[in-house]
Amino acid sequence: MVFEMVINRAFNESFQSMHEYKEEQNYKRCLGKLRLSNVIDAVSRARIIMQRNRENGYTLHNYRGYKFYKENPSLTIWEAIERTKY
Repeated sequence: MVFEMVINRAFNESFQSMHEYKEEQNYKRCLGKLRLSNVIDAVSRARIIMQRNRENGYTLHNYRGYKFYKENPSLTIWEAIERTKY
């Protein structure tokens, strides 16, 4: 239920379940609310999360070309986004 609360707050919605959020129409509506500034902020946060995971001594895993920490699965997709220079 916590994840739904985060989604509801972020997108100003009132989903009752993850299933409701994942319905195509609802999901697309949320995607339509994203702006470039949201992506830039997310990239900054992801970089910080990855740095903290490294500092905490967590093991970096690699699955099908994506790197992540099991303790905090922040994927490195932000690196590809950052390379585009927005």
